[in-house]
Amino acid sequence: MLSSIRLAAALYLLLFGAIELAEAGGRQLVASDMVQIKVVGQPDLDTQARIATDGTITFPFLGRVKAAGLSEDELGEVIKQGLVKAAIIKRPQVIVSTVEAGVYYLYGYVNKPGQYPLTRDMTVQQALAAGGGIAPLGSEWRMQLKRRMPDGQVMERAAKLDEAIEPNDTIVVNERLF
Repeated sequence: MLSSIRLAAALYLLLFGAIELAEAGGRQLVASDMVQIKVVGQPDLDTQARIATDGTITFPFLGRVKAAGLSEDELGEVIKQGLVKAAIIKRPQVIVSTVEAGVYYLYGYVNKPGQYPLTRDMTVQQALAAGGGIAPLGSEWRMQLKRRMPDGQVMERAAKLDEAIEPNDTIVVNERLF
């Protein structure tokens, strides 16, 4: 009876792990993503954390852990190795999932202004395309990018179509000049 329960639990974890792997799809985590971290059988270590602007999260017993630039599975492996190295758990199973992705904002003369999820590395041009493109009165030559810097100051400058956007960036498309 006990072995059949263990078998069922193992199959459940295997299936759940396969679904997580399929959903992860290689997406890289970025600053401002919210991640849920579960250590199977260790509810005291279950954590929900937002990735800071420096690309790290805080995890119990491990402190600051680099998360930005890693996939969910890679972050799980880093935490797993950290728990083993610190002799916290001998064979941990770590599951990481994204609860909330980072966002960017489109404002001004775009067809669909608003807040959009930053699900992968994107350029200004790709972000504009996600918002339905520049509206008829908008100008691709008169765009601004607003970005909050680590010191809290807001940097504002002309946006170029091929530059990368970061979480919480605001792209402002101004009216064209006739």
